[in-house]
Amino acid sequence: MSEKKAPALDPMRAWRDWFVSAEKDWSEGLTALMKDETVAKTMGQDFNAALHRQQMFAEVIGQMLAKLNLPSRDDVLALGERMGRIEDGLAAVQASLSQLAAGAAGKAALPASARPPRTRKPPAAAAPPSVAARRPSAKGGRR
Repeated sequence: MSEKKAPALDPMRAWRDWFVSAEKDWSEGLTALMKDETVAKTMGQDFNAALHRQQMFAEVIGQMLAKLNLPSRDDVLALGERMGRIEDGLAAVQASLSQLAAGAAGKAALPASARPPRTRKPPAAAAPPSVAARRPSAKGGRR
């Protein structure tokens, strides 16, 4: 009395099987079509024409943006590359400063003779200029 159950209907498996077979059929059909010399030549010409149209469009848009004093895509990309180089240079400077700071942490940055004395007194003020030096000369002075 063993009864075999009919397999359950699996819509996802049916769709997956159909998709794989349809993809295989499309691939074989397009491969056969592209093997034809005239089709391949026509497709190449169409691609070249599309590329030329795209280049002309980009040129016209670039001219319009330049007249409006707005940056084009190429300008923004060039600016991004320039900023990247600046950031790389800044990172190198920061690394160098970190290495200098790490090396100077154990040692004094200046020798003791080059450092000013550590006192609470301000440095001696220079003597005020003499009165004679402040007076204008008799020849070209005021009257």
